[in-house]
Amino acid sequence: MDVISMKKIMSTAKTEYLKWIYDARMIIIPILIIFLYTFAIEPLLVNAQMMEKPLNLFEPFIAVANSGVILMIIPLTFMTLISDFPKIDTNTVFYICRTGRINWLLGQIIKLVMMAFSFLGVVFIGTVIPMIGKGFIGNNWSNVTLYFKNTFPEQSGNFGTQLIPENLYNQLSIADAAVQSYLLVFAYLMIIGLLLLFFSLIKKKTVGFVLTGAMIILGTGLCSLNSQLMWIMPMANSIVWIHFTKYFREPVKTIGYSITYLCVFILVLLVLCLISIDRFNYDNVSEIAS
Repeated sequence: MDVISMKKIMSTAKTEYLKWIYDARMIIIPILIIFLYTFAIEPLLVNAQMMEKPLNLFEPFIAVANSGVILMIIPLTFMTLISDFPKIDTNTVFYICRTGRINWLLGQIIKLVMMAFSFLGVVFIGTVIPMIGKGFIGNNWSNVTLYFKNTFPEQSGNFGTQLIPENLYNQLSIADAAVQSYLLVFAYLMIIGLLLLFFSLIKKKTVGFVLTGAMIILGTGLCSLNSQLMWIMPMANSIVWIHFTKYFREPVKTIGYSITYLCVFILVLLVLCLISIDRFNYDNVSEIAS
């Protein structure tokens, strides 16, 4: 039985996280930010210019975290950035021998937390920075969000008005919407990473990558169809506005339900990873990495 060492755990997490930060795939991040600006921020700014009113600084992030299309792109981008997680090669095998299986695994889990939190943090910052000087800070929705449709009824169907639906601004304060959106999407990213970790530990890395991608795409499709089956997928449980109707206080699904669902999903995957690491055989590195 390995002796749990916080020093070894944090050393593993820090070393692996820094390698990830400097990976060449990070070139995808600026491309993602440009896409988010074009797809989400710009339409909101166009509406704000038409009304000559400022947006709330956090409304673009809320729009990004609650768009079905974008919430397919963000997980797929994250999965691409961590596609080799956990990175296992000959050097890693020796590293596991020195640190111990459990310490290595816990280090990988902490690394995943850091990756998911920082990736989503970059998305958050990438949506806030373009709003500096163009928006205000407060716990109230902007007049653009609340009254644009009434002010410009002929523009009520434009894309900017659909980014933040009534289900959000009629039911939640902007602070609640932003915090809940961040945490639920963060949990979704954790599930993606833990799935890749689990399948890697059972030597089915390629299968895990394909199944995780399928889970993201299927979840997006079920949300688009508004099928009740969407609630069995992480996707729907990470989109805040889907939980509410436009006007009635009674939710379609409570946020508490989704928090429980996501936490149980994560807990089950953690248990499976702990079981798998105990049976983990790294005699054949090429087999593990495939």
